[in-house]
Amino acid sequence: MKKVRLLIADDDPHVLRSLSDLPSDDFCVVGTVSDGKALIAAAVELHPQVIITDIDMPAMNGLDAVRHIKTVTPDIKIIFLTTHTEPEYAAAAFAAGASAFLSKVGSRNLHGRLRAVIRDLQTAPPKGYAGQAFFRRDAWMPIAKGVA
Repeated sequence: MKKVRLLIADDDPHVLRSLSDLPSDDFCVVGTVSDGKALIAAAVELHPQVIITDIDMPAMNGLDAVRHIKTVTPDIKIIFLTTHTEPEYAAAAFAAGASAFLSKVGSRNLHGRLRAVIRDLQTAPPKGYAGQAFFRRDAWMPIAKGVA
């Protein structure tokens, strides 16, 4: 089975380093970038299957970058990983084309949660994962309809 190709975008070098070391037999990190414009260029050049991105980044924010990426390569799955926990940010992320929205704030076992979401995105029917998403206030992680 081929490994899922990940691209990671965050302006915090500590977050980039931590996520780059995300261990898994299921996926590999093909690149990291620290701003929205570089995210667009890397997405076109590296052909990732999943992008993990922050919202707040220099040069172009993650929301605008994802909107552009989704017009060029609509099949890429997008996971927003951000400090924002307000519902309006989650709504904006999904409107931009997100498949999942996770909070960095108070995150327990972030690597495990990311691995689970990436696996779910790879097995979910197209658009089904995000389109039927609901939120648990404690985790801000989308869960499929009917799943506790």
